[in-house]
Amino acid sequence: MIARVMRDAFPLRRGEWGLGLFLYGLLTLMVAADWVGKLGADSLFVKRWGVNYVPVMYIITPIAMLAVSAMIFFFVDRVRRRTLLLYYVAGVTLLSLAIQGGVWVQGQLDYGWIVQPVSYVFAHGVKETIYILFWVYAGNLYDAQQSKRLFPFFAGSVLVGKILGGAIGAALAPVIHAENFIGAQAVGFLVCFVGLVVYRGLPEGHGSRLEEERTKGMGASIKDSLEGYRAVASDKMLRTFGVGVFFWYFLMQFGNFLYLVGLDQSTAGSGTGSEDLFSQLYASVYTSSSLVALLIQSVLTSALLRRFGIARVMFILPLWFLGSYAAATVNFNIITAIAIQLSERIVIPAIHRPSTELVYSQVAAAIRPRARAFLSGGVNAFGNFAAAIALLAGLQLKDNQMLLAVATGLSGVYLYNAWHMMRVFGRRIVENIASVDPDVRFSAAEILETDHEAVPEDLLRSLDGTIPADVERGVRVALTRRGLLAMAADASE
Repeated sequence: MIARVMRDAFPLRRGEWGLGLFLYGLLTLMVAADWVGKLGADSLFVKRWGVNYVPVMYIITPIAMLAVSAMIFFFVDRVRRRTLLLYYVAGVTLLSLAIQGGVWVQGQLDYGWIVQPVSYVFAHGVKETIYILFWVYAGNLYDAQQSKRLFPFFAGSVLVGKILGGAIGAALAPVIHAENFIGAQAVGFLVCFVGLVVYRGLPEGHGSRLEEERTKGMGASIKDSLEGYRAVASDKMLRTFGVGVFFWYFLMQFGNFLYLVGLDQSTAGSGTGSEDLFSQLYASVYTSSSLVALLIQSVLTSALLRRFGIARVMFILPLWFLGSYAAATVNFNIITAIAIQLSERIVIPAIHRPSTELVYSQVAAAIRPRARAFLSGGVNAFGNFAAAIALLAGLQLKDNQMLLAVATGLSGVYLYNAWHMMRVFGRRIVENIASVDPDVRFSAAEILETDHEAVPEDLLRSLDGTIPADVERGVRVALTRRGLLAMAADASE
């Protein structure tokens, strides 16, 4: 039992330790640095502009994220992914310094606090872009079997980064004050940049169109990007998955706004002291919840994925949303508000994100990086935008109970989407078993061993007798576990 827990917590095998630990440390430091900057940006905006303007930022930030997503979509197959990561880290470092300079200059003025909205959009955009670029890069390095082991491990580094960022932010608040946190973020990303330059064992991660793009003009490249969007949108599984991503971010933003309202009321006042207190409370809540999430991710997530499979684990988040929003509709109080907020603080980072990243293993390799960029940077932006419109309407109507009831209903729709996604995911696995691409076949067979329950029985039976030889063992094990074969011919080998 203890050995199994240790293998789940540290799943690296021979030949994977060097690169795996470097990527773990890199993601940890990027998230920690961004988290310090985000603490400062959120506290300055809420305290200097007011919490009622937060829904407006929920509109502006997704628009900025759509633009960033389009840029990533355009460049992801045209630039070596290590180079793309280097450009990103260098750009964040320079922009952080520029914004910090703006905060200092603005502090000498009595008007025009425009830097706070800019820093808010920047900090939240950096947070989402970290995830997109890291998973695009990591997804290019590991096969399905490695991904099942290592992606929950890397997801844990996000939680470690949040814990470190929260602790650092709480410690720095009384020393340098929240208004200087963006500058602290620049220091963290500068360290990441140096690490990327110095580390010699980092694979380049070639884009699939790198060579051919050198001979293309801008018009042809833009046309290719549009065709890429069409390819992603025409994939039935990705369309269903995208609807789930939309509801994920829509419902998460609802809970986040309620949390900010309560936190603002708990730190009433203005000035540097109020801003520092806001950032300290914000950091303490994130740190404590991230510790719980890290424990769950280290001990339970891999076991849940092995026992129930990817598709069924993805039911946990919509079920949590449905239960917490329904309870809040009946009686909205501090307990139900915290329950809603725990979806973002614990359920998503510890369980939901690792499982959703594994869905991409069943997407064609040619469109997989673009699918990640589009869904994680584009569709989530639409979810945030829709949540902002709903929150602004609720603020005008002053009817929180109606908003909570709507959120409960949408949670039910999200739950149905998870059920439909399970069916579609199961069909995709069967399709991929018969693929002419051996890598796709191996990936599908690997996933089938744990997700056989997602495959309709008639499709699973149809595999018997038509199984490609190179994946026969894995498929027969899945058939046996489902009770459709008396025993797997070589399961004991």
